[in-house]
Amino acid sequence: MNNLKYSLLVISFLLIPGSLCQNDEYATCSASFQCAGIRNITYPFWGGSRPGFCGYPGFQLNNCQGDVPILTISSVQYRVLEIDNTTQTIRVARGDLWNLTCPRFLYNTILEPNLFTFSPNYPNITLYYGCNSPSIPQLPGMFYCNVNQTTDSLSFFTIQALPSVPGTGISCDNTISVPVNQTAAGYLALPTASTTHLQEALASGFSLQWSANNRVCENCIQSGGLCGTNRNSPSFACYCADRTHALTCNDTSSQTGTGT
Repeated sequence: MNNLKYSLLVISFLLIPGSLCQNDEYATCSASFQCAGIRNITYPFWGGSRPGFCGYPGFQLNNCQGDVPILTISSVQYRVLEIDNTTQTIRVARGDLWNLTCPRFLYNTILEPNLFTFSPNYPNITLYYGCNSPSIPQLPGMFYCNVNQTTDSLSFFTIQALPSVPGTGISCDNTISVPVNQTAAGYLALPTASTTHLQEALASGFSLQWSANNRVCENCIQSGGLCGTNRNSPSFACYCADRTHALTCNDTSSQTGTGT
């Protein structure tokens, strides 16, 4: 009798439809994760306890045990201040300019165009370093920096183009352009703007629009799947309860997604 019950139990498991056997990737990626102080993070981001196949290349978050997530874009580290999956935007601040106006090295704000674009309504603030003039004028936003192991040199910031060289005689060795929000830009345009205002503007960050197979991912989610990346290639994967599909849980192909 016991042997008969055992045999029936084994047969019943074998007859369970495949759709009831949960896909490992689906189970792993179904839960959102927390990185530092940001909760409920999902695709395209990954990092910490969330494996890479649950996200998209170029969206790894680091410092998840620290005070704020760190995202590296074009070799520059950015502090992640906010993630909005609804608008597919992320608000970041330059890590090398966090509470600093005189970074050790000078890098421009350059994005990876296939992954990120600047959101509109964020004007650029330009920081000028290593400036000199036959007679140093009193400029709004003027300060001194020791950058790239040089002696203290004149620096300043402006939300406008470089002052007319024929009119001022000013020449500068380096510049950095960083987007700031409109409110901060308004304060920095005032003649009373100081480096304190500059630090506050840089710390408030700016918004980026991300691109990670956005439209394809929406279709996958609508079909009941989860967005990710194939383990063996950078192509898109739609993780569904039964198995991994190429684009949606309704298609007939598997693990060959090439989302656009």
